[in-house]
Amino acid sequence: MTEPGTHAAGEGVSDEEMIESVAGQTDSASEHADQAGKDWAGKDLDAPAPTDQG
Repeated sequence: MTEPGTHAAGEGVSDEEMIESVAGQTDSASEHADQAGKDWAGKDLDAPAPTDQG
């Protein structure tokens, strides 16, 4: 049930606008790209170990 005064995420936004919005947030040239793969203290994170699930 939708609460009064609310709307669905992305309501009124075209597919193209949504694509541009998401692309801008995930762009490797973004101002936060240098922090990707680091913890809160700026230390590099190790990749998770592979699992046998699949």
